[in-house]
Amino acid sequence: MNWMRWAAAAVVLATATMAQAAPAKPSVRIEITSRTPAYGGASFGAAGPYEKLTGVAHMRIDPTAPANRAVVDLDRAPRAADGLVDYEVDVVILRPQDGRKARRVMIYDVVNRGVKTVPSMLNGGSFTSMESAKDAGDGYALRYGYTVVFSGWQGDVAAPQMVGARFPVATDKGRPITGRVTTEAVFDDLKRNRVTLPYPAASTDPASVQVTVRARADDPPRALAASAVRFEDERHITLARPTDMDAGAIYEVSYLARDPKVMGLGFAAVRDLVAFLRHADAAAGNPLADIAAAACEKTAGGDCAKAGEGVFDAVVAFGASQSGRYLRDFLWQGFNRDLEGGRVFDGVIAMIPGGRRTFTNFRFAEPGRFSRQHEDHAVPGFDFPFAYATLRDPVTGRSDGILARCSADGTCPKVFHIDTSAEFWQAGASLVGSGGTDRDVASPANVRAYMIAGAAHAPGMTTPACQSPANPMIYTPLVRGLAARMIDWTLERQAPPESRWPSLAKGELAPVEGLKTPDLSAVGLTWPKVVNRPIPPAGSRGAWPVLVPVVDADGNDAPGLRMPEVAAPDGTYLGWNLRKSGYAAGDLCLIFGAYAPFAQDAAARGGDPRPSLAERYPNGERAAKLQAAAAELGREGFLLPEDVAALQTQAEASPSR
Repeated sequence: MNWMRWAAAAVVLATATMAQAAPAKPSVRIEITSRTPAYGGASFGAAGPYEKLTGVAHMRIDPTAPANRAVVDLDRAPRAADGLVDYEVDVVILRPQDGRKARRVMIYDVVNRGVKTVPSMLNGGSFTSMESAKDAGDGYALRYGYTVVFSGWQGDVAAPQMVGARFPVATDKGRPITGRVTTEAVFDDLKRNRVTLPYPAASTDPASVQVTVRARADDPPRALAASAVRFEDERHITLARPTDMDAGAIYEVSYLARDPKVMGLGFAAVRDLVAFLRHADAAAGNPLADIAAAACEKTAGGDCAKAGEGVFDAVVAFGASQSGRYLRDFLWQGFNRDLEGGRVFDGVIAMIPGGRRTFTNFRFAEPGRFSRQHEDHAVPGFDFPFAYATLRDPVTGRSDGILARCSADGTCPKVFHIDTSAEFWQAGASLVGSGGTDRDVASPANVRAYMIAGAAHAPGMTTPACQSPANPMIYTPLVRGLAARMIDWTLERQAPPESRWPSLAKGELAPVEGLKTPDLSAVGLTWPKVVNRPIPPAGSRGAWPVLVPVVDADGNDAPGLRMPEVAAPDGTYLGWNLRKSGYAAGDLCLIFGAYAPFAQDAAARGGDPRPSLAERYPNGERAAKLQAAAAELGREGFLLPEDVAALQTQAEASPSR
């Protein structure tokens, strides 16, 4: 590796005035502003106590380098005298205080709207605080001695406790760039009427704004008069809402915006920062360089000599929801190849992205928006390619795949794609397995796909707009188990379990209009007649077939990984919820799931076709079945032994029926 050259360039650029031609390599200078004991100085097994490093990465990038030309509008960003573009990102690092006790494994947490996810999803701790021992949860990643890195990638996140980025504004040779921007508002409230615009308005004349409204996503839009629009300032308008539209109506606002940020730097920023932390030495200012002295992680089947060239033997990226979509986009756009030609991430865990990517590398991008059936249906990032394998799309005629670029240059990571039931309804997850064809498409050997049956995108959450109670099932034990399997896989220790994904050939997927379901109207549950579908571009041949998992007689998903709650159910666990009357009834309700409990006994069933708890567990054997389901997931490699034990203890305390 040539990181000594990169380090030397960084030092020179930071201390001297240079007007020569811009170098092709990036410059990364990490400024640590705070270094404190993490979690109140608590100790985590053999790794000992951790410390929290907080700071800023001052980044510089060459807009003329071939690897950077894909960043939209980077060529229009302001440049320093040496031709480089400056920007900065927030950085937070959790690392063992003693680098010799660290494991040579980095987990990179792709923050979700500036919020850390690994401390909660893998450690069971706090999203925001790292002050006390209880904030660490059970400290899973810390007990193993892993270093966890968080950095900003989203250029429109700026708030306390959030990890953000400051990107330059693109201009037309110093003049403001303007363009038409469309945004949406679904208030789910009859009193609210204020719309925040994603970019400043170039004109505050109400006549320059077009606003339409429709009751549901598939309804034709109706234009509002200019008199219904009032500008408060360049970032806010208020609407005079029609009285015949309910709380769930969709307001689409098209206006002339200015000053687009170079949001695509969010991909280059992660590429260059992770490569720096992975390979740079202490002289270059790498705060993790001392971890290189820790014991090699490779087993006898691995290659310690090659692994020892950098600080870490394995770097695994973890991203959930928005961050999972980011990782699919990161791979598809070719950013897993660093500027030296090496691999950035050895492993990628893309959690609950469905078949989508992100609205990031565009002019006037909005990385926080994403397509759903009711809201933001037409937002970019939900289109071909959907699958990891490269294939020809029957709808557009294009050939592509999420891993097409990294397959061409040999930098593909190992990938876990993990979706819940919800993503099949709201995010076109079936397209990950079919690629948009009418058949199963085999994933590359370095990819595993797992579906968590009956799980919701946002477990335990609901809103007043939703018809049914929230789905309470927590599936993070599966996420922890799979994270461990990914690290083992990247270190060449052990292959992970085979994919557990619904198959068309096995009849495990069906169109929503042909889905055979139990009649649960007696318990107030109706099945959706809609599903979120990607919008084919003009001139396409047909549409992509979006399918959903088939269900059993209780309404629970038949395929996929079954948590104990679904394997020995006490009700029907659903990845979808419906909007209720007054809130665009019948459309899907945001990203929330639903739950319909079984009756206690036959007398309480009424018209419910599902056997009651007393009928299905007449001898109180549910606890034993829950324990057996947890044990089976452990044997298959999907749960950590400690989580098998915890679930079995939890089962003992659950009602026997």
